Amino acid sequence: MFVFAVSVPVFAQQSLLDQGRAALQRNDAEAAKNLLEQAIAQTPNNVEAHYLLGQAYGTLISSASIFSKPGLATKTREQFEQAIQLDPNFIDARFGMIEWYLNAPGFMGGGEDKAVTEATEVKKRDAIDGHRAFAMIYAHQKKPDLVRKEYVDAVKEQPNSPRAHYYLGISNLQAKDNAGASAEFETAIKIEPQYMPGWFQIGHMAAITGTNMERGEDSLRKYLSYTPKRNEPPVYRAHFWLGTIYEKQGKKAEAKASFAKALSANPNQKDVQEALKRVS
Repeated sequence: MFVFAVSVPVFAQQSLLDQGRAALQRNDAEAAKNLLEQAIAQTPNNVEAHYLLGQAYGTLISSASIFSKPGLATKTREQFEQAIQLDPNFIDARFGMIEWYLNAPGFMGGGEDKAVTEATEVKKRDAIDGHRAFAMIYAHQKKPDLVRKEYVDAVKEQPNSPRAHYYLGISNLQAKDNAGASAEFETAIKIEPQYMPGWFQIGHMAAITGTNMERGEDSLRKYLSYTPKRNEPPVYRAHFWLGTIYEKQGKKAEAKASFAKALSANPNQKDVQEALKRVS
């Protein structure tokens, strides 16, 4: 429990946490690592800080030397484990562990059996996230039929859940089933009109298909009036897809402005950089 006596460090830590999260979103893992290490030094029991630091270490693995990779992998696991120890119901950290188990070699403690155990723990806490967890494992095993079955089963079990339809829509989108994806996103917002990730995806679909663009524009504008929660699409991607709609409508000035806003928030977006060149 926080008390007034520690209010200044908490506010300072929250600022570091926000900065670290933003650095991760713009793909600056080194900056994120430094910020989040400082955040944890100030308040060691912040669950999200440990989780995000694990993400930062994990991201750095791909560009690290062969000598540094094992150490970073160990640090990644330790941060996810610390987050879970602090809050066993922090699902994001359990997803981090699933990914770690799937990618780490056996001699370091990786293994699909351990990923399955972690996915089972996720499912105990949230049925829909449990389906997502097992879908992640099946995707790693290159079993697309089982991936789809997880998302279909989630909708069957909870037909009135906008999240279940949303994740099935994402699965359809990844399978290049645009019609199926659009149908699920529409169902999600029909069930819950304030389910904002659904509106984002309706705009996204309009941008990539070039259809229903007026509705797509309205949907993205609606999303831009909203502050996304953790794991929801970031605002800068809404600016990008809105710019894409404007570009397809021949509105170069509007497209340029939207792409510029997207890049201002996250300069490390190659698709936005290329789009801005097209309309400049």
